[in-house]
This record gives sequence, structure tokens and C-alpha cells, in this order.
Amino acid sequence: MELEKDFELVSESYNLAHEKLISLQARIGESELIVRRLERSMKSRQSAAIDLATALYKDGTSASVETILSSDSLAELDARIGYLERTQSAQVEVFDRLAADRSRLEAELEELEAARSEALATEQRLAELRATLDEKVVAQRDEIERLNAQIERAERRAAARARAAAAAAVPVPPAAAVRVAPAPAPNRQAQVAVDAALSQIGKPYSYGASGPDSYDCSGLTMWAWAQAGVSLPHNSGAQYAATTRVDRSDWEPGDLLFFGSPIHHVGMYIGNGQMVEAPYTGRSVRVVSASRSDYVGAGRPGV
Repeated sequence: MELEKDFELVSESYNLAHEKLISLQARIGESELIVRRLERSMKSRQSAAIDLATALYKDGTSASVETILSSDSLAELDARIGYLERTQSAQVEVFDRLAADRSRLEAELEELEAARSEALATEQRLAELRATLDEKVVAQRDEIERLNAQIERAERRAAARARAAAAAAVPVPPAAAVRVAPAPAPNRQAQVAVDAALSQIGKPYSYGASGPDSYDCSGLTMWAWAQAGVSLPHNSGAQYAATTRVDRSDWEPGDLLFFGSPIHHVGMYIGNGQMVEAPYTGRSVRVVSASRSDYVGAGRPGV
């Protein structure tokens, strides 16, 4: 429904911005470590360069000439010239390494500043998205409650029909009930992910949440596959990009099913035409039909 689509688009944008912020914070931490190492290295090299410059100033070039001229033999002359060449090469290396450290430090500081600016902009974007989501929750609460009330009335009517049928000894399943009948997964990892997702049935939807108490759609699939040792991003579009494409005819339990354009919803296929999903605000993790008109494609994690 349109309400669900609108909310999930913003929610998944929030998740993507949050993922970006985490990545930027990690990059900033790495850059700060590199900067500190370079600063320590430069301090040591600067000290060596100062000592060398002082010695060169005191000795001047005459000391080198005197060393050569005072040689007693050709062999000693060759040895002293070789020594001076090696010494001069070492002197050049001291200054070259100091210059290289300084150049790299300037580049790292520039990158660090850019990452900090980008992180600040991302934090501001997160705050804006959070405010938008909160406004949508408030503005749409009445509609959500109305829709949920309709669903609950339909479920009560179906339960009443089931009770009446049972009393009449006519086994009629509730029309609104969805049978949880997962098929065996193709491998251990997928089975762990399916079992993990199904174990969360009944827990509430909450935007930006990835368990263990509540979930949004991509938070549930990310958490379930993490239990199988597979890392996924917390965003349905990013999960689509991070998984291997699977044809509809080749769906297997554990595959992720993606919906919407742009992609804004994901569920996990469990077999028999069903999927487990964290639907939208006001509802809980549940099993539903995997058939939706806005289906985009399927992805297989860990391949």
C-alpha cells in the first residue's frame, strides 16, 4: 500500500545514511591513527635532520676535501671516497624521507578533514530523516490504527468462522491465517538464516532497528543472515547490490526478495510461496505470501 511504500522509502534512506556514517567514522579512525604514526615518524626524522644539518654546517665542505687529500695510498683514497659517497647518500636519504613523510601527512590531513566534513553532513542528513520519519509516524498514526483495526476485525471474523466450523465438525481454516510451512533450505547457512528470521515472528517493526527486540525490513534480513556468519548492509537496495541474482523459478529458502522502485522493501523466502518480513509501523514480524505486484528481483547472500 502507498502508506507502507512512502514510509519504507524514507526508512531505507535513513538506514543507508546510517551505514555511510559508520563507514566514515571507521575511515576517520584509521586516518587519525595514520596521522599520529606519521607525526611520530616526522618528529624522529626532524631530530635526525637537525643533527645532520648542524654537523654539516660545522664541518663544511673542507673536511671532505681534507679527508681525501690525506690518504696515504690509492687504495685508501678509493676507500675514503666510497665512504664519503655512502655518507652523502645517507644524508640525502634523511632529508628525502622527511620530505616524503611531510607530503604524506599533508595528504592524510586533507583526507581526514574531508571525511570529517562528510560525516558532519551525513549526521545532519540522519537528523533530518529521523525528524521526517517521526513526523510520518505521528501524521499517519490514525491511518495505521484504522488499517490495523480493519485487519484485526477480519482476523476475528475468520477466527469466529473457524470456531463455528470446528463446532460443526467441518474443518475450515481461517481465511486470514497464513500457514508457516518453511521448506528445507539448500545448505546449513541458509537454514540457520531462515530459522533465525522465523524465530523473530511477533517482534515489532521499528524503523532503523536491527534486533534483537525490534526490526525494520532490512534490519531483519541483515540480523538473520548475520546469525549464519554472512554480513549484509542495513538497507534493502544495498542488500540487493550485495547479493547474487536469482530467477523467480530458482528461489530457495534463505533467498532475499526485493520490492518497489526504487527498492524499499525486502523479505526472506522460506519456501512454499511464503516469506518472512518485518512489514511496517504498527505491525510485527510475520509470514506472508511472497507474491507482490511490486516484485523487483531476488538475491542470494553468501554466494
